[in-house]
Amino acid sequence: MGLPDDADFDLPLIGMVSRLAEQKGIDILMKRLETYLFHSNFRFALVGSGEQRYVEYFNYLAWKYPNRIFVYIGYNNQLAHRLICGSDFLMLPSRYEPCGLTQMYALKYGTIPIVRSTGGLADTVFEYVPERHQGNGFLFINYHHKDMEFSVNRALEVYHNKSYWAEVCKNAMGYDF
Repeated sequence: MGLPDDADFDLPLIGMVSRLAEQKGIDILMKRLETYLFHSNFRFALVGSGEQRYVEYFNYLAWKYPNRIFVYIGYNNQLAHRLICGSDFLMLPSRYEPCGLTQMYALKYGTIPIVRSTGGLADTVFEYVPERHQGNGFLFINYHHKDMEFSVNRALEVYHNKSYWAEVCKNAMGYDF
């Protein structure tokens, strides 16, 4: 994806494959993504297309943070699957999601979903609780950027704990929908 293979390589990669539309939660992501990129919490990669205002926003971030964000505007199924497979996390902050397949692809690849608990996302992604050794992802209930941020922070904490990280990845790959 053109992201440099240097010290930033150790940062987790959060991927997103999505239509760039209000339904998909882009507006709440926009309220926090640049802060994360500025503070080097993670790298971000996007494959998607949609509303021009969102396209312009992601292109701006790719210009401003070329070592932290990859953006592909358009539809490319092969690249989408490579992104899902190669990411540590998959971001799905949807306002509503009747079904959703992307999170199920992610689970099979061992990519951990960070999702808003709605519709099909709530039916397939379950909060990882290290003390119980259960769950396959990270959820937030309220459609608000602070709730999403809380879930991202929990996910990043697990990522940095190697035993928890191995467990949640194994849990994710064990689900069959």
